[in-house]
Amino acid sequence: MNKVSKAIAAAAGGAIGGGVSGAVFLPEGSPWYAYVLMAAITTALPTLLTYFAPKNAA
Repeated sequence: MNKVSKAIAAAAGGAIGGGVSGAVFLPEGSPWYAYVLMAAITTALPTLLTYFAPKNAA
């Protein structure tokens, strides 16, 4: 499991980030910053999960 820990974290983060952006529909008339926030969550979540995952073992 340690051999692929970063890869698993990246995949899980991508799946969760994609699910968040796909599951949440912003209602009409949402402010502009709601769209920016959605993009930030979708991008930052996989990045943070990958960064904090344990190092891959050789």
